[in-house]
Amino acid sequence: MKLLPTWHTTLEAMRMKVTNMPRDVLTQWNSTLDMLEYALNHRQAVNSVTQDHALGLRKYELDDDEWNLLEQLHDILKDATLYFSRATPNLATVIPTMDLIDEKLTTYSLNPKYSSAIRAAVSLAKRMLNRYYQLIDSTEVYRITMVLHP
Repeated sequence: MKLLPTWHTTLEAMRMKVTNMPRDVLTQWNSTLDMLEYALNHRQAVNSVTQDHALGLRKYELDDDEWNLLEQLHDILKDATLYFSRATPNLATVIPTMDLIDEKLTTYSLNPKYSSAIRAAVSLAKRMLNRYYQLIDSTEVYRITMVLHP
């Protein structure tokens, strides 16, 4: 069986618009959010296709806990996407933005609403952010920008 025709047939049978899942593109940071959003909106179809033994996709089948993780990750990525989509970034806003991200990551990492896997991943992201934060101190461009910014 071919996967794409099966996917389209599944969507038609569920009376859903026939579309393809967006790809996660490394150079487009919000593509992960688009892909997660699509999967969550098409959960029933994804479950149907991954449960079909003939397609050989059983190893990709998600249980309720994994779907819950996707929803939590979606919420976190959506916050970041909305924040970065509302303004044009520039060098003078790097530190305030990093401070805001650090604050959000701290909140997420301590929030029991999120699974331990999500909190651990957020803690790793916070550690990486702190590494970049330290590197900013050594950049001449950032110092010049702070002096010249009104």
